[in-house]
Amino acid sequence: SSGINAEYGGWNHPGFGYSTGIPFGYADANAIEAVYEYATKELGFAPKDITLYGWSIGGYSASYLANSHPEIGNVIIDASFDDIIPLAIPRMPDFLQSVTENCCRKYFNLNNAALLPKYQGPIRLIRRNGDEIISTNGRASGNRGNQLLVAVLQSRYPALFKDPEVEDTVSDWLDQTSPVPRRLSVPGYDMEFCKEQLRNSVGPPDDTLGQGVNRDEKLILAYYLFSKHLTDCEGGHNNPLSRKYFKMPWKKSDDISS
Repeated sequence: SSGINAEYGGWNHPGFGYSTGIPFGYADANAIEAVYEYATKELGFAPKDITLYGWSIGGYSASYLANSHPEIGNVIIDASFDDIIPLAIPRMPDFLQSVTENCCRKYFNLNNAALLPKYQGPIRLIRRNGDEIISTNGRASGNRGNQLLVAVLQSRYPALFKDPEVEDTVSDWLDQTSPVPRRLSVPGYDMEFCKEQLRNSVGPPDDTLGQGVNRDEKLILAYYLFSKHLTDCEGGHNNPLSRKYFKMPWKKSDDISS
């Protein structure tokens, strides 16, 4: 079972496959808006019942639409990145760096980290630990999805995830590919403490979550939220995703009511 009982609809980016048009950022934004309008006005789907799934470059389409329509129910981002420029520059000659930056910003401005964090609904980020496309060093530590996750968490819980010690710890967690060493790095992990903190939280976003607690409690809370937003899986960028990873994003209400 995939864990999701739903109707599915897919589409091709402009200029991809048999789709007409040109593969520029603005064309992609216009196209996904048209898909959304068709789904809501012609097919009658309520925005709250829509879950966006964006793989690879499709992470931009999902991020753009979630930012434009915050009433959308859920967002799942799979094997995507924070910004296209850090991936484009290493693939071009050094003397073309400024040209690459300017062209990307003008024609291919796929800056997910400027869009997705503005959406405050449920998000799940899927990171493929063997991803050879969106990693700058071929390892999980260089996966540009890491920066997207950090941007999302810092937008939602800035007092917690912009704390320098928490930032350093999150960076260490992102270097790892298994939850076991991450969990072992958080002594005294207490899920009930986390749930109680969330019951008193107004968000997301919540500018105060993480204030008034000690260092260990901050790390406990940070690990809890980190693990709720990120799913690690094995495999490369283009490997079919196992059905077990198709799960709806976590909602705060899933835990605070239990």
